[in-house]
Amino acid sequence: MPDYCCYRLSGHGPLTEAAGKVIEVINYAREQGIRRLLIDTSKWTGHESPGTLERYQVAAAFTKAAHSAVKMAMVVRPEMMDPDKFEVVVARNRGLVGNVFDSEAEAVAWLLENKDS
Repeated sequence: MPDYCCYRLSGHGPLTEAAGKVIEVINYAREQGIRRLLIDTSKWTGHESPGTLERYQVAAAFTKAAHSAVKMAMVVRPEMMDPDKFEVVVARNRGLVGNVFDSEAEAVAWLLENKDS
């Protein structure tokens, strides 16, 4: 896409495997100077909705990979959403501009907000 990069994760396996793939993509985006990244994980299966500790660990790892250089919007299946978006709070408290959605349209709209800033 002209204003952002999109990565669509698909497959089956544990959350740690999916998170590892996403971290690779975040690292790549940061190294290539990509400032806005849409990650769609809605086609990844094989694990239950993460608990609080798993959300914390994944958010911390994504934040570390982004180095505050990549704005991220993640699309997840509705049953994977935490209604309080705990992982978003964790990431923001550590310097990541990111959010999670169950709609790609909403994720893209958020990602492109203030794109000139």
